[in-house]
Amino acid sequence: MAPPPRLQLLLASAAPVGLVLRRGPSRVVRVILWRRDRDEFEPGQWFRGRLFADRSDISPDGRHWIYFAMGGVRWAIAETRGTWIAIARVPLLSATALWGQGDTWAGGGFFTSNLSYWLEADRNTERLRDQSGLRRDPCPPKQSRMERDGWTPQGGGVFDKPIEGGWTLRRTGWRGGYELRRAGSSTIVRPSWEWAEWDRRRLVWTESGCLRTGVAGRDGLSEIRDIHDFNAD
Repeated sequence: MAPPPRLQLLLASAAPVGLVLRRGPSRVVRVILWRRDRDEFEPGQWFRGRLFADRSDISPDGRHWIYFAMGGVRWAIAETRGTWIAIARVPLLSATALWGQGDTWAGGGFFTSNLSYWLEADRNTERLRDQSGLRRDPCPPKQSRMERDGWTPQGGGVFDKPIEGGWTLRRTGWRGGYELRRAGSSTIVRPSWEWAEWDRRRLVWTESGCLRTGVAGRDGLSEIRDIHDFNAD
């Protein structure tokens, strides 16, 4: 039996749009558009290589995204030197702006508005083209992407985010795994969750190749259901 795909997501903050990065087999990723108001999914392009979700972002209006990639384009565009940063229209991979990186020490970025972005660049980052029409901010923002999205760093890759019902969603480290905490209640530990977020008054998470939702109540998680099963993709 094939192992389940790994799922990472990017959610637009001001539009009911999301991107699912479905990885599996290990060197293949598919980009999938998620229309969150209807929970409809539109399968997009396949990519042979790796997309770094933690170094990628989607604009607040859900129209553009930044991604950091490593893989096959090094043969088609030698100037990237194997790793690159791109800006594309959601949910496409075709770059309207492209920077070669050549390593993984730097690379990636996030949006500071619908029309502006910041890149995690260094002296190895080389602009190859830019027809995005967006503005690059020269100075790093005061907040990380997760802090911008309402998470508070606790150190060691641990982040907390308050959600409804007095609960706090905790990412327990850089390698994944989450907890739900509330004063006076038992902590709900979910090491199998790869990604979790608060989405328009509901908790959503990924595990075992599925995107799920549920309700955190006094007696733990209830009303759990699959929003979509990506195993058969």
